[in-house]
Amino acid sequence: MVKVKTNSIVKLCLSIVLCICFLQIPHVNADNVSNNVAEFTISPVYPREQKEDDAGYFDLNVKKSTTVPVKVKISNLNKNQDIEYLIKVGNATTNDNGTINYTNFKNKKDTTAKYQLTDFISKTDSKQKITVKAGSSSEVTVNLKVPKQKFPGTIAGGVYVERLTNSYTNEKNGMNTRNHFSMTLPVILTEQAKAKRIAKMELDKVMVKNGPEVIAKLHNVKPVMFGKLSIDSKITKKNHVKTLIHKNVNNYQVAPNSSFNFLASDSSNQLGAGKYTIDMHLQSGKRKWHLVKDFTITAKQGVPLTKRTGWLGISMVMWIVILILVIIIVGLVVVIVRQKQNLKTKNK
Repeated sequence: MVKVKTNSIVKLCLSIVLCICFLQIPHVNADNVSNNVAEFTISPVYPREQKEDDAGYFDLNVKKSTTVPVKVKISNLNKNQDIEYLIKVGNATTNDNGTINYTNFKNKKDTTAKYQLTDFISKTDSKQKITVKAGSSSEVTVNLKVPKQKFPGTIAGGVYVERLTNSYTNEKNGMNTRNHFSMTLPVILTEQAKAKRIAKMELDKVMVKNGPEVIAKLHNVKPVMFGKLSIDSKITKKNHVKTLIHKNVNNYQVAPNSSFNFLASDSSNQLGAGKYTIDMHLQSGKRKWHLVKDFTITAKQGVPLTKRTGWLGISMVMWIVILILVIIIVGLVVVIVRQKQNLKTKNK
């Protein structure tokens, strides 16, 4: 009787493992690739405030109470058609993947920033349209009005140029799709020959999304732009030393007075409800920061026990059931053996 039960349990375990293996077969998604040609180029026309003539972007050393003309040359490479372009100015922000976006038009002004690039530009200059004749070039001017009050460090943004003519194409399925042909020239401003390079990174807060996904909001609170930032983060149970999740990234770039979300743990990690600590070491050259913060994962946000996987990819609950069954079986075997021994003793 015991032997029959044991064989049944073994078959059940093998069936579970096979089902899980089939469920975890990955699938591949195909993305459409477009090879459209923009048919235009942009280049900077440097003002006298430019630090280096061959920088390829605007790197300006400005003075207070002055107006600096930032000119962009747009060349229409289409020899048969006049093309209209949209020109906008945006501020520099840090993307969550550790790159700098030089033309952000939506984010609110960072609370630690004294100025941002769009503070120096009139509404008329911040958004313009121009038509460039076929096979020719035209210049667009954006006037930067530097305030009377000095600003510290660096201010960054960019001039964004988008082709408007023929920017729409009709697909076969009847949907109207827009092709964005655009280019950007970064604009960097300082009022000192050598801007201060003292940076300061802070860990504003830790956010948890259902899954759970643990997100650390990192904040550069100084008007300093820097790169080659490495981030080494570890998540542990609160007041414990064992590392549950470890993530390391390199070569991040950070815009002045900006924040970004660092994904320290995604939904593939099996974190349940409880109190945790995130410990982060950041380094950019000689700059180093050590940031630590406690956070809580609620029962709703964490991975429930029924969905947590253990050894061989089998859920923790199933392993608990198997363990209980093994204990029961061992107990039955012990009882049967003892009964047999007692019978032998009585027969003697």
